[in-house]
Amino acid sequence: MLKKIFCIVLVIFMTLGISACSETNNKTEDITESNVEVKKIPDYPKQEFGLSGYWAPYELTEESLQLYKDVGFNTLLMINHSLDNTSEDQFYLGSERTMKALELCRKMDLKAILNYNDWKAEQVEGAGYNGETPFSTYDLYGEYKDIITGIHIVDEPKDFHIPIYGKESLIEDFKKVYPNADYIVNLIPIGGAVPYGFESYDAMLELYDDIFMSKFETPYISVDLYPFHTVSTTAKSVLVSNHHGIAKKAKETGARTTFIMQAATGIEFEAELTEGDMRYQINTALAFGTDNLQYYCYSVPKGRDYNYCILNADNTPSKLYYDVQKINRELQGFASAYLAYDWDQTIGVSGTEDQTFYIGEIEYDDDFKQTKFEKAKYYVASQGTQDLIISRFESEQYGEAYMFTNFSELRDKTNTAQITFKDCKEVAIYGGAGFDGEPKIVNLNQNGSLTLDLTYGDGVFIVPITA
Repeated sequence: MLKKIFCIVLVIFMTLGISACSETNNKTEDITESNVEVKKIPDYPKQEFGLSGYWAPYELTEESLQLYKDVGFNTLLMINHSLDNTSEDQFYLGSERTMKALELCRKMDLKAILNYNDWKAEQVEGAGYNGETPFSTYDLYGEYKDIITGIHIVDEPKDFHIPIYGKESLIEDFKKVYPNADYIVNLIPIGGAVPYGFESYDAMLELYDDIFMSKFETPYISVDLYPFHTVSTTAKSVLVSNHHGIAKKAKETGARTTFIMQAATGIEFEAELTEGDMRYQINTALAFGTDNLQYYCYSVPKGRDYNYCILNADNTPSKLYYDVQKINRELQGFASAYLAYDWDQTIGVSGTEDQTFYIGEIEYDDDFKQTKFEKAKYYVASQGTQDLIISRFESEQYGEAYMFTNFSELRDKTNTAQITFKDCKEVAIYGGAGFDGEPKIVNLNQNGSLTLDLTYGDGVFIVPITA
C-alpha cells in the first residue's frame, strides 16, 4: 500500500515538474477552482509611456525633481515662464537654467524636452539673439543628446506663425543638430482653428502635415483640449472629434502622438478634479493611440488664479498629485502591451440607459449607417448601459488588440458592457482602476461573451488569446 501511494506521489511530482519546465516567459497561469491551465500571451518588449508635466518645477533641485519623478513622470518638460527674465530663470536654448536642468535630469535619470522659447530668449538676451540657425548656434548639449527626446518649438500657432516656425532653414538646422528628437509644434484644439485663421480643422491638419510632419521620418503631433470647464461643455462635446482627427492624421503619416490632460482647477475650469476625471481624459486619449501624455499643469503658474494643479500654489503635493501618481503607475504597468500595437480604428456605441450624444462621429458613417471595424478578426459586437468607445489596435507580430473605454459623464454610475468575440476562448485584460501589472486572464462564455463593469472614466486594453 505504501509503495502504491509513493508511486502515485512520484507520478504527480514528475507531471508538475514537466509542466514547470515547459512553461516559458510568454505564458501566464489562469488558476480556477476546477483546473490549472497555462495560457499563452505575448512576451512584449519593455516600453514606457512618455509622461511629463507642463509648467516645470520652480525649484531646480534634486528634491524638487524627485517629487516630480515620484508622481510618475519620466521626462522633464522645460516649459515655465513665470519667473524673472534672466538666463538663470528662463528655459531657452543657451540659458543657464536649461543647462542646469539637463545636469539634474542626468543625475535623476529623467529624459528632457527642451524649449526653443525664442520670444522669451529675446526678452532676456535682446533682439536677434536666436538668429537663423539657433540649434547649431547653441549646440551646447552634446553630452545630453541621448536624453533629449524633443524640443518644444511653439504652442498653438496661429496661421501667420506657420511660415515662421515652418521655415525650411529652421527645420533643416534642427534635423542636423537633433536628428533623433521631436520637433514639437503643439496644435490648437478643434474649436480654435477658424478663430486662429485657418479655414477648418482639417485644413489646419493638412497644412501642419505639409509644413512640419512631412519633413521628418518619424513625425510628431500633439494637442491639448481641457474638458472640465465651468461655463461650457463644448470641450467635452468635441473631445472625440478632436482626438479622432489627430489619430487619423497620425495613422496616415506614421506619427507619434501626445495628448495633453487638464490638471488645473479654478478660473475658467471646474473647482475640483477627481481621480475619475483624470481617468476620463487619459483613457479617452489612449483610445486614440497616444504614445505620450502630458499634464497641464504640474506647478501652478504664477499670475494664474488656479485653486491647485498637480502641486498646490505653495509647491506641495495636492490631492491630485496622489491620484495622478496612482494612475501613472497603472499606465506603466501595461505600457509594454499597449505600445506593442498601433492604433487602427475607433468606433462608438451609445448606451442603452444613458447617452452623451458626443460620439456620433465614430458611431455613424457619412451615410448615417452604424460604423463597424473594417478589419476586426475577433471582435463581434458590444453594448453598454452608457456610451462606449471601442478601439482596434494591430501589430504584425502580435495580431490585434482592443480598448474599451467608458465615455459616460455620470460620475456615480457604472457602465456595464457586454462584449462578444469570436474564434477565441479567453482574453487578457490589461489596465483599469487598480491594475497591478499582471493581466487578468478571463474565460469567455459559450457564446464568446464577456461582461465588463467600467466605472466613471475607466478603460481596459484587451488582447484575445488564441493559442
